Amino acid sequence: MNREILFRAKRIGDGKWFEGYYCGGTEDKTISPCIFEYLGGMKGYDYHNIILDTLGQYTGMKDIHGVKIFEGDIVNYNGSCHKVVFESRNGTGYFGIVVGENETWGFGHSTPAYMMAVVGNIYDNPDLLEVSDNG
Repeated sequence: MNREILFRAKRIGDGKWFEGYYCGGTEDKTISPCIFEYLGGMKGYDYHNIILDTLGQYTGMKDIHGVKIFEGDIVNYNGSCHKVVFESRNGTGYFGIVVGENETWGFGHSTPAYMMAVVGNIYDNPDLLEVSDNG
């Protein structure tokens, strides 16, 4: 099964969220980092210059309500809130949730994404993590 490669970021100017394909821009800054949004059918694509600090990749997982889970999201799992991250350890990379200062649980059988609910993200709702004290 192939994972859909998508990114999400806030647009420069109005801060509206968009998801689509990431274009990293050029070193000489003639092209800014942007998201190419697929508009469907014959409409083609539109692009949005983005706030690079808000860029997050789609994990390939959906929550209990069918909502796509992205890096930087905050999910409720077993009654507490956790930040979704991409973790890289010992040559292996995986998406998961932060459960402690030095501990991340990767999505899988013991931490199933379909039992989580996206409740916000670290950019718009950082207070959700402060209350829960996770992530």
